[in-house]
Amino acid sequence: MLKYYSPGGITAHVKEDFSPVTKADIEINEMVISEVGENYPDYQVLAEESSNNNKQSKNLFVVDPLDGTHMFAIGSPLFVFLAAVVIDGESIAGVIYNPLAKRTLLAEKGKGAYLVEENKLVRVSAKKTFEGALINAGWKTSDLSELLYERGTRTPQIYSVGEIAAMIATGGFEGTAFSGTSAYDIAAPKIVIEEAGGKVTDLYGDEQRYDQNIKGAVLSNRYLHEELVKLVKEAGLKPTPYNK
Repeated sequence: MLKYYSPGGITAHVKEDFSPVTKADIEINEMVISEVGENYPDYQVLAEESSNNNKQSKNLFVVDPLDGTHMFAIGSPLFVFLAAVVIDGESIAGVIYNPLAKRTLLAEKGKGAYLVEENKLVRVSAKKTFEGALINAGWKTSDLSELLYERGTRTPQIYSVGEIAAMIATGGFEGTAFSGTSAYDIAAPKIVIEEAGGKVTDLYGDEQRYDQNIKGAVLSNRYLHEELVKLVKEAGLKPTPYNK
């Protein structure tokens, strides 16, 4: 990431699904496949730019090599690396890494979520009301933004679900809705947020697998989760591939 990052921005190309991609996305993705193949031969990789899950393995590394590519390309610092260990569809370990912020959040099922640089556990916000809460409405969600605004929330738009997930896990944000359908966007946030005391489900409030396409996601500090799911339903937010 730092090899290619520039505060003045870099060139991004547009893929067939109309999402942006940079050299950093591709090289990191290739590095992950190589390292997993060498060190974890029983695992396959499911990732944004390329995968090698030809054997349909139950043991996966589910990776977004650069979540927030648009932010990265324009020189914003709001981008992260996401990786999760997924066994039979369940995230059991994950990492959210922002190299500019020097913030690495690491979680393992049943062991909590840690801020590695300070060797301390992180916890979600204890806020139980929408008034004054920080909730990101995701992309293509103007109706949800309006509903949240009416309830007194603050709804800044940040185009990196992984970066928002990190801030939910550390207590800065209370929640977000995400309508994308790719498992690599949510597999790592799922385990990190929940080990920090929060909750992550699909858009309808149900659990889901992370070795296949997902039905969007609602990520929260747990206390506001049910109400946020209701607002998502009221807004008519549905799982939507990036190019739709």
